[in-house]
Amino acid sequence: MTEILNYDFKILLDPKNVPVFEDALSEVASAVLTVMIEKGENKGLWELQAIFEGKPNEDEIGFIVGQASSMVGIEKPKIQINPMENKNWLLECYQSFKPLSIGKYYIYGSHIDEKVPAGMIPLQIDAATAFGTGEHQTTNGCLTALNELDFVPNKVIDVGCGSGILSMAYAKTFNKKVDAVDIDPESVRVATENAKINGLSDLMCVWLSNGYQDVKDTYDLVLCNILARPLMDMASDLKAHLNEGGIAILSGFLNRQERWVLKAHTDIGFKFIKRYRVNGWSTLVIQKG
Repeated sequence: MTEILNYDFKILLDPKNVPVFEDALSEVASAVLTVMIEKGENKGLWELQAIFEGKPNEDEIGFIVGQASSMVGIEKPKIQINPMENKNWLLECYQSFKPLSIGKYYIYGSHIDEKVPAGMIPLQIDAATAFGTGEHQTTNGCLTALNELDFVPNKVIDVGCGSGILSMAYAKTFNKKVDAVDIDPESVRVATENAKINGLSDLMCVWLSNGYQDVKDTYDLVLCNILARPLMDMASDLKAHLNEGGIAILSGFLNRQERWVLKAHTDIGFKFIKRYRVNGWSTLVIQKG
């Protein structure tokens, strides 16, 4: 008999309500996956799947879903927590992803055989156990901001690199070296492997670091797609590691959290440059000095 280790539930949501439920459930779930329904009677809605390692407390989950429902003014969805087969569900979900085009970047997995469209910059991402396949709105916002940079930064670091997608996008766009750090050893391993797969091992230097703790240099561009609270807490560290006139692309927070993230940075001298918003999630471009 197959041992059951993981549990999940799925709910259907209007796209405008997805960010609130994602934010609420990400505190307790091992992963929160969303996909737009493209066919049938539920076309246009989004299916949210919350996955848990081990059986979660159903009362706690019910309370969280109820709170999120109240925040967006809808009736609480019915949830049914079910056991999942003991398998690599993250890899399986990843392998179902279709190629993505974001600006000049074409993002695809190793399971895709079709040719890269002409003029596009290919990024093969086999994330599996690290965040960053381009599917999430925050990665989309960061890549869009990177796509629209109006200068060529010479020294760049990706803080909280996950799969390494942002680092690789920079390296392939400008053919320049980039540093990448993450607090999670698995992310460091995955980013290093993805760099190798994309022929970027000579351009990417990846290492383990809790934020800027093990970062010694200063940079022209900082990429940081994590969460609102760590971004706010690390604002002074960002300032210390960014060259005068340097740019930071920050993401990982909801539209409603944007003002707090921005304030934490403008209060210490950063200048707001631009924002990108994708389905309830925000990306900020700010400048030092």
